[in-house]
Amino acid sequence: MKKYLVIALCISAVFLSSCEKDVSVTGVTLDKATLALCVSGTGNLMATIQPSDVYGRVKWSSSDTLIATVVDGTVTGVSEGTAQIVATVGSYTATCDVTISASVTSITLSKTSVRLKIDSTQTLTPTLLPAQPEAVVGNITWTSTNPLVATVTSNGKITAVSLGSATIVASIGTATAVCSVSVFDTTPNSLMGTNYYLINIDNASATDVIGSSNIVADFRADGVKNNFYVWNGLNAGTCSGASFYGTSETWLSLVVAGAVGWSGAAYNVATGTELNKLKAVTDDVSGKYYLHFAIKSTTTNSYAFKLGYGNPAAVTFVLGTAAMESTNPYGNFTRNGQWQEVEIPMSYFKGKGLAYTTGKATTDVFVMLAGSTAGIKLEIDAVFIYKKP
Repeated sequence: MKKYLVIALCISAVFLSSCEKDVSVTGVTLDKATLALCVSGTGNLMATIQPSDVYGRVKWSSSDTLIATVVDGTVTGVSEGTAQIVATVGSYTATCDVTISASVTSITLSKTSVRLKIDSTQTLTPTLLPAQPEAVVGNITWTSTNPLVATVTSNGKITAVSLGSATIVASIGTATAVCSVSVFDTTPNSLMGTNYYLINIDNASATDVIGSSNIVADFRADGVKNNFYVWNGLNAGTCSGASFYGTSETWLSLVVAGAVGWSGAAYNVATGTELNKLKAVTDDVSGKYYLHFAIKSTTTNSYAFKLGYGNPAAVTFVLGTAAMESTNPYGNFTRNGQWQEVEIPMSYFKGKGLAYTTGKATTDVFVMLAGSTAGIKLEIDAVFIYKKP
């Protein structure tokens, strides 16, 4: 019995001795020879031991932990400068030269919202401040809050997977930026036309579905040449839920404060060359041009709208049951708090005397009146003129 015990102990000693010396390891390599990071940024290194079927423990170290640290292959930038990360297995080593640049203070994306059809893609372009080497940009971490709806690759390419919404998050160091994604399976009819004159519509639907080549003029408020005005006690409302086209972007939401007279708002355009483009709408004889907008409400009041070149050239129309602005109702809409689509042929306005001309100076192109009853909401989205197929 003692003889067997002595033999077993000897075999164990030999086995442990051979493991400690890693005698069968022939080398170690890293997947990167250089790595560029910003302060607080992270990057991963992968060590490969040769031969591939041998186990060995990798020891990680940094030549200057005041510049960069490493834990289990994850390198973190500490301060600007250079350092060398070393991976050691037994008597073998592999190194990676690391350069740490200034901390990223902000990251912005080429789009803050995207509207995609199932199986379509869109690539986001990031911009870092201060400007960083391309190698640092490549270390941005991209994630999707709902990969069942939309996925994103390591270079910001989004793929629409199924109906729904998701948020794409891009982060580097302590800086983060997001882009909301709305995925649809069929294109709404109102986004399948041509010759769009935009007044109020979310960016995703305008750029990703309509497309810049289909937009004749963009009258959306920019605070420079196109402005949005309110008067007589209209206060900002709260946007709740999705926009008319299902995106997470906000829409026009206003609440009447109870002022004397009609509370109203208007989209005003200052650029004559852009206004001139509207002439083609009333010159057209095909009957295919329409005014489109979406509205939602739970109250029974009437709303008045003016389309044209301000007073007195504009044509007034009313939605509701009671007259406003000495104008009888054109029609009404369902008041259930859900978006209702309104389309009125431009031939109707032409019949009322509307005629767009050239050479017009600053003017209101779309006016909305909500009355004077406190608490009345004016919620409008997807306002544009377009030509149906």
